[in-house]
Amino acid sequence: MTHDFHPRTPVDSHHPGPPRFVHVGEPLRDPIFVLGADTTGTGVEVAAGPTDRDGLAPRVPEPRRTPEPYARDDFEWDVVSTPAGSDGDVLSFATSTTLPRYDHGLDHVAEFEADVPGEYVLALDAPDGVHELTVFAFPERETTGSRPRLELDGRFDSSTEQFHVESNAALAPESGVAIEAPVVVFLADDRDPLADDSIETAADGRSATVSLDALDGERGRIHAAAYDGRCASVQDVLELSPDGAVERPNRPPEWLRDAVLYQIFPRSWAGTRGETTFETLIEGDESTGARGVEYLSRLGVDVVWLTPVVPAVSPTREYPPGGPHGYGTTDYFDIAPDLVPPGTDPLDAYGEFVEACHERGIRVVFDLVVSHAGLGIDEFASSIAWSTGTIPDDGDLDGFRILQWNEDARTFDWWDRADVPRLAPDGTTLEAAPRSTGFAGSRWMPNWNYDNVALREYVLTVADFWSREVGVDGFRCDIAFGVQHGFWKELRELVRANDGEFVLLDEAIPNDPAFSASEFDVHCDTTGFTDAARDVARSRSVGTDDNGGETAFEAARRSHLDSTDSPHPQDLVEAVLDRREQGHPDYSLLLNSIENHDEHRLLNAAAVDPLDPDHDDLTESAWERAAALQRACFAAAVTLPGIPTVYYGAERAISRYGTGRVDEGDDADDRGLKPSGDVDPAADVRPGGRQRAFMNWNDYDEDHLAFYERLIGRYHDLDALHTDAGIEPLDRPTDAAATLFVRDASDPDDADPERVLVVLNFEAEPILVDLPDSVDATNLLAGVDATNPLGGDGERDGHGSTAAVGTVGVFEVEGSLDETPAVRRASKER
Repeated sequence: MTHDFHPRTPVDSHHPGPPRFVHVGEPLRDPIFVLGADTTGTGVEVAAGPTDRDGLAPRVPEPRRTPEPYARDDFEWDVVSTPAGSDGDVLSFATSTTLPRYDHGLDHVAEFEADVPGEYVLALDAPDGVHELTVFAFPERETTGSRPRLELDGRFDSSTEQFHVESNAALAPESGVAIEAPVVVFLADDRDPLADDSIETAADGRSATVSLDALDGERGRIHAAAYDGRCASVQDVLELSPDGAVERPNRPPEWLRDAVLYQIFPRSWAGTRGETTFETLIEGDESTGARGVEYLSRLGVDVVWLTPVVPAVSPTREYPPGGPHGYGTTDYFDIAPDLVPPGTDPLDAYGEFVEACHERGIRVVFDLVVSHAGLGIDEFASSIAWSTGTIPDDGDLDGFRILQWNEDARTFDWWDRADVPRLAPDGTTLEAAPRSTGFAGSRWMPNWNYDNVALREYVLTVADFWSREVGVDGFRCDIAFGVQHGFWKELRELVRANDGEFVLLDEAIPNDPAFSASEFDVHCDTTGFTDAARDVARSRSVGTDDNGGETAFEAARRSHLDSTDSPHPQDLVEAVLDRREQGHPDYSLLLNSIENHDEHRLLNAAAVDPLDPDHDDLTESAWERAAALQRACFAAAVTLPGIPTVYYGAERAISRYGTGRVDEGDDADDRGLKPSGDVDPAADVRPGGRQRAFMNWNDYDEDHLAFYERLIGRYHDLDALHTDAGIEPLDRPTDAAATLFVRDASDPDDADPERVLVVLNFEAEPILVDLPDSVDATNLLAGVDATNPLGGDGERDGHGSTAAVGTVGVFEVEGSLDETPAVRRASKER
C-alpha cells in the first residue's frame, strides 16, 4: 500500500492560511518544549509545559513523502501595514524562552506579537509569489476567566442577492461585564477574491451582509471573533458560494450527535500478554475468551479509538514502564508487527479491522502521535553522527549518549532542540549540543520541530496516508498542545478534503477552547469531567477490611466526605456548565469520560488504596459500592451534554476482575515502584494498577455489563439526551447525594422526547423523587438498573407522583417545570 502512495493536499499555493485573531501581548510563538526538561548545570529551572504553541508558516501545495530541506531564501516574511501607534517590529524567528533554543537559521515560520490593537497585514514571499495575511489584534487581555462565545450562521436572500451573516455572539453566563452583548470583527479570507470592505457590518456590530457580486464567481470565507471589552472569543468561519449555498466548515460531523466512543488499549484486548492481533480484534479468540468487533456492536458503540498501532519503541521492550503503549513511533506508515497475524500484510490486517468495523456501522479513530516520535525512527537516527552505541531498544538509556550530531542530515532540523548540552551534576557532558528535547523529559521520545516546513510537509503526508489511502474516520491527536495551532488548521483542511465527515479529537490538559478554531471537533476534559467523576466516586465509596472495621484509607476518605467542601454529584453538572465559561462554542464537543489510559480507573480509585493496593483485602460490599458509584458516574456521562466514552473493561468491572500488567512474581519487573520499594501511585503501570490491565473476558459482573448495554441502548433512542440538546441545571438537593437537571431538545425538528428531567443517584440505596404534575411519572430508563429493588415507574396521587430511582431516572417533561422536584432518601418518611 505504501509503495503506490502519492500524497496530495487541497492547498493550491504557499499562502499561510486563514486570517488570525490575537490579543496584544500574546505572541504567536512556539517555545522550546521544556516540560520535564533536564536542566542540570544550565542554571535554569523550568517546570511548566508549553501553552499556545503557534506560528505563521508557508503551506505546501505539492507534498512529498521524503521532502528535501528548503533553502533559506525560499520563504521570506515582511510587514506590509500596521495600525497607528505600532513600531512595526512585530515579526521574529526562533525566539529563545527559558532554555536557549537552537536556531537553524531558516526563518521560514514567523513569530508575531502585536504591540497595539488593530489590523496588521504581513507578506510572505514564496516561490509561487507574494501572499498577504491579515492579523487582527484585540487589546491586551484583561482576564483569563470567562470568554464570550460566537457561532456564525448565514442565509442567502435571492430577492436582494445578499448573504446575511449572523454571529450569534453571546457573553459567558458568568462574565460580569457591563455590556449587553459583545461586538464582532469580521475578516475576509486573504486567499479568496472577497475583500474586507465588501463585508457590511450592521449597526449592532454583531451581524453583516455580503453582496453576491463580491464573491466574483468564487467561494468567499468570512472569519469572525467576538470581543466583550476584556477578551475575545474563539474564531469561527463561514463559507459562501456563488450558488447561494452557505457552509459552516468548522463543525463536528452530524454522526457525532448521538455517538458513543469506546477506547481500547490494543495489547490488553486478548486478556493475555502478547496474544492480541487484529484477528483477535476482529474475530475474538476462543483460547482466551476474547470477543471481536461484534462485541462492540452489541454494546452499542458507534466509534472505536485504538491507542497507537504503528511500530513503536515500547512494544519492543520486555518491561516498558507504561506498558506497550506505542506512543514512541518508529514508522508512521506501517502497523506494529506484534499486532499482525502470521502470514498477513500489516496494512492489510489493519484495513480488515477498519472494514469489519464499517460493516457494523462503527467508525474508527486512529491515534495520531505527531508532537513527538520514538528514538529508533530513521529520521532521528540519521541526525546522529557519533554516539556511545546503537540506539537501545531495551529501555536502558543510561549508557547511550549522543556525542556529536550530523547537522548536514536532511532531517537534522526536524527536531526541537536546546542549544545547550546535557550535563552531569559534576559538569561532564553527557550529550552534545544542540540536544533534542523529549516529551516530558523522555529522551526516547524526541519532539518534532514545527518551525521546519519540510517536517510539516512530512507530517501532512502521514495524515493524508491514514485519512485517504487507508480510510480511517478520524484522528485522536496525542499531546495536541505540543503542536502549533496553525499546523492543526492546515491538517484539518487536508483531512476534511479527503472525508467531509472526518473527526478530529484533541488531547489538551486542561481543555483549551483555542483548539476549536478550525482545528478540532472534540476535546478531552480530564481536569473537568474526568476528575470530577473520580473525586465524587472516591469520596462516597466507603469500605471495610476483612474484620469489618474501617481501614485507614477509608477513614481518611470518610473524613473528607464529612467536610464542608466534599465532592458532590452536582460537581459533574458544574464541570459541564463550566465549558461555556471557558469559552467553548456551543458546537464544540467534549468527551464525557470517567477514565482513560492515563488516569486511574474510577473503580480502582474508589475502592483501592493506591499505596497499599491489595485487591483481595476488599470486601464484597466495598466492591459493590464502588461499582455502583462507577455506574452512577457513567450515567452522568450519558445523560449530560458531551460524548459518552467507555474505556475498555469499565463495562466489565476490570479493576476487580482484570489482571494488571506488573508480574509481581518476577523480581525483574519492578515497574511502578519507587527506589524505596513503595508503590508509586503516579505510575501508569504499577502493582495494583489497572489503567492498562488485561481484559477480563471470563470473570465479570453480569449486572454491571447489562447496565452499560441497556443505558447505551436507551441513549441512542432518546433525542433529549444527545449532544445538541440543551441543559438546565436545577438546585442541588439537600437531603441526598443526587443531582437533577433538565435536557431540552425542543429546537431540533421531530425530537422525541423534547424535554426530560434527569435524576442521578449516588446514594447507597434508592432515593425517592417527588415529581411535579408537569413531569410524567414513567421512568424512560426503567429496567436499565437491574440492581434497583424498587425500580419501575412513579406512583401518582393527588399531589403529583413519587418515583424511586436506583441509579438514574429520566422522565418526560410535558410543558414547563413549575417546581423543583424534591429528593429524599427512601429510608426517610415523606
